[in-house]
Amino acid sequence: MEPGDTTRLFVYGTLRSGAPMHGLIEGEARFVARARFAGRLYDLGAYPGVTDGSSRDVVHGELYELPADRRERILAVLDRYEGRSFERVVRTVHCEDGATIEAFVYLFQGKLRGGRRVRSGDFLDPTAS
Repeated sequence: MEPGDTTRLFVYGTLRSGAPMHGLIEGEARFVARARFAGRLYDLGAYPGVTDGSSRDVVHGELYELPADRRERILAVLDRYEGRSFERVVRTVHCEDGATIEAFVYLFQGKLRGGRRVRSGDFLDPTAS
């Protein structure tokens, strides 16, 4: 991405609107749309984790734009928050209006021992299993 570009970020768990850590991006990033991408979602206890998946695997979340003038600071904060168990990568995200966009996603890199697969793909859905 070029220095002047707006960076897009897909969030699927504790950074989503209404989730406990949304304050890290609230007021810093602009909500774009509800979105999804091909991944496998796991409930790891206090937080979720996503791994790459097939086209049949869907993770639901939200897409945000990070302003160019705050992008590096916001990403540095999020990188620290996510820690070494997560890697920031670029993936294709599908918006609810049908648009397809490249966005940063934090993929889980740790061990999935004890992690429960969330087959609905929506970590904030209380009926998810």
